[in-house]
Amino acid sequence: MRALPATATVVFLIVALASAAGGSSPAVAATPSSGTIGPTEPRVAWEGQHYAAAATLFPDLCPPEVDPANALCDHFFLTVEGAGEVAVEISWPSADNDFDLYVFDDTGALVASSAQGGTTSERATFQNAETNTYEVRVNPFLVTDSAYGGTATFTESEVPVNPRHPTGGLRFGPATVVDAQRTEGEPLNWIDQRGNYWESGPWGFSTAQSFVHRSVDGGDQFNVVSPIGLRPDPPPGGGDTDIVTDDQQNAYFVDLEGLVNLGVAVSNDDGNSWRKNAIATQDTIDDRQWYAIDNGTTAAAGDNAVFLAYRQVPLGSFILSSPGSTGPADPVGGLVFTDSSAAPRTPVSTGAPCGRLVFDPVSRNLYYPCSAGDHVEVTVGHVDPGQRTGIEFRNVQAPASPGGGPVGDIFPGVTVDDAGNLYVVWVDESDHNVYYAASGDAGATFGPATQVNGRPANTNVFPWAVAGAEGRLAVAWYGNETFLDSDNMPSWYNDRRAATAFEWFGYVAVVRDADSAAPRIAQQRFTDKPMHYGQICNAGLGCTLTGGDRTMADFFAIALDRDGAIRVVYNDTTSQHHGAHLFETRQLQGLGLLGGRLRGEAPTNPVSDPTGDAQSPHYSPVGPGPNLSHLDLTGLRLSQPDEQTLRVEMTLASSPENALNRTPPPGKDAAVWLTRFQALSIGDGLPLEGPEEAFRIFYVGAESVGGGRLTFFAGSGESAQEEVPGNGCTTTTPESCKVVQYPSEFQAEGNIEGKTITINVRLPFGFGPDRPVKGATLYSVTGLTAGRNADAADIYADVDATAAFDVDLAAGE
Repeated sequence: MRALPATATVVFLIVALASAAGGSSPAVAATPSSGTIGPTEPRVAWEGQHYAAAATLFPDLCPPEVDPANALCDHFFLTVEGAGEVAVEISWPSADNDFDLYVFDDTGALVASSAQGGTTSERATFQNAETNTYEVRVNPFLVTDSAYGGTATFTESEVPVNPRHPTGGLRFGPATVVDAQRTEGEPLNWIDQRGNYWESGPWGFSTAQSFVHRSVDGGDQFNVVSPIGLRPDPPPGGGDTDIVTDDQQNAYFVDLEGLVNLGVAVSNDDGNSWRKNAIATQDTIDDRQWYAIDNGTTAAAGDNAVFLAYRQVPLGSFILSSPGSTGPADPVGGLVFTDSSAAPRTPVSTGAPCGRLVFDPVSRNLYYPCSAGDHVEVTVGHVDPGQRTGIEFRNVQAPASPGGGPVGDIFPGVTVDDAGNLYVVWVDESDHNVYYAASGDAGATFGPATQVNGRPANTNVFPWAVAGAEGRLAVAWYGNETFLDSDNMPSWYNDRRAATAFEWFGYVAVVRDADSAAPRIAQQRFTDKPMHYGQICNAGLGCTLTGGDRTMADFFAIALDRDGAIRVVYNDTTSQHHGAHLFETRQLQGLGLLGGRLRGEAPTNPVSDPTGDAQSPHYSPVGPGPNLSHLDLTGLRLSQPDEQTLRVEMTLASSPENALNRTPPPGKDAAVWLTRFQALSIGDGLPLEGPEEAFRIFYVGAESVGGGRLTFFAGSGESAQEEVPGNGCTTTTPESCKVVQYPSEFQAEGNIEGKTITINVRLPFGFGPDRPVKGATLYSVTGLTAGRNADAADIYADVDATAAFDVDLAAGE
């Protein structure tokens, strides 16, 4: 057996050259091989290469320098002059063949793509701001005796020329799977003083469930803070959440209960047990609550305070307070809240929506940002040591947004650096740019608004900010290459294929000297692949009336770890299920927010995993359960014994060859060993539309039912089709993916040797005949162990997980 092949190109080159030698007198390459479009010549056409038999699986295998004869892929070079939209389309006679379309800019970056299946055409669009030359790469994924025709069309329009920021050496790691089953919009992250990583988010009012996840190993493995895989405290709930900790290691959780009230809970034992107050406010019809913690000026619990901001509809926003918890016998701390204002029951702001509440220990100010037309209004309240009530709040106004529009593309945000400088961040609803403004005097005066985003992030939503050392600011958002309002993009629920023309990526900008008149901005994607397609509906619950796409709800979040690295928790909806799958990524390199530069390295294939982290359950009122050594992963390796086979090896602390080492976790019928990843593929489509581009979830696994011998399987899971459920994800409302399932769909070749489970699966169709692995990169490869029942809607008992890593099949990495 050998490692993933660096020479896989040779196999495909032989196939493609053989195709060029047979069939009917093929053209050597695209004819013509290049063209120019612009205002005076808006259209160009070409005839593509003919392939007698070709199967180039990945575009990464055929860059022009590797493929000068167009044997592996066809290359057309397109020069675009002027500002406007470019549409590139290819077509061919029969749906039995499959060509894929990719467009790269002059730096080699992918700017547009279309990789459907079962069709006779592909179409990709992108915005051009000035004269550029692009490579149109046509990939014969699976072709017999066919050529294609190509066209490129230019539509002149006013395209703003956004700046292009340097990357500043910023680099982010592979995305960690926070939860392999549950979907969850609006994730929030919090890193406590010991470095433990907390995350929370809602599951929806219809479920009455919200979740808390926690990692004790720096974010490689997250586990649900619950002995039964559900919410940490008793229902109801399922709405907006927040979670924070104090310097006593107490955890505070708040959940919105059906737009009626706020339920709060406290844990004094790292999430193993919780005490809840289901009625934390004096009113009803509450919305979007946020916590802030004042750890006081001493190390004691007595001067701690928990602040809770929320909006009461229609009056406005209020800020309540509670003493910090003093221990499990404390019936008040973090559970009983009173109005913190010197003007009780008077809203501190009538603006909406309002972003997360922040407490600055330097100035001892609370900051609460709310949208107020064309600017952000910040509520400021000074908090004396030990003070929880009688706070005098005042409102200050950030500068008017340069785009001239409202600032509600959700949510406005505030953050403070270690010197007490205040930063206000927002997205303008008119020009869709991300801006910030700084204040060195608690909002009494502000510097000018500064645009943060640079191309290709031209339309943007969901800003979030965190500051570190003096003058160092990080801003994250979701960005799209077009200039179209996100609400006007096609919704995945209305037209899956049309939605995939609008790819969203996650972006981070690090700003140095952010408190000065000459800030320096570096920008980088924190996602290597698209994390969403099409519309991001910003109309709240009103989105459901139009089939709008509110899968990701209203925001995602970033935080700083103890090294000053940016940690991002976000949703990725690009699987076949279009669920709000929960991921985390970390900054590895570039400027650290607390000083100096970061020099971390990404996990690579193979990965090792520590022993002793496979408890079941991980959290319960009596503490963690025992470590299950046969479900305790110690390593994961992917390789290819030949070009058509993917081999997965999962190594454990004890061998499942021994019958005693096949016992399922308590309360479950079967023990499961899984490896999952995502890769470019096609979705399940709707019958009249055909399949859409998707980054499918693929998996291989082994299962022991009732301690019996292991069986080996592979699969991908079918998504729901309107009212018809699939086997790959449990839904509540039609096509609303809630719990990802990993059914044993196809038998796989596997064995156990010592402590290692080895499973082989064929590429590209070993996961199903209509589920090709079309991308060269396998994203977020993760080994998982769990217990499950035969119920099609089962929530697994999560046991162990490896760090996530990416695999490049083309490069053998």
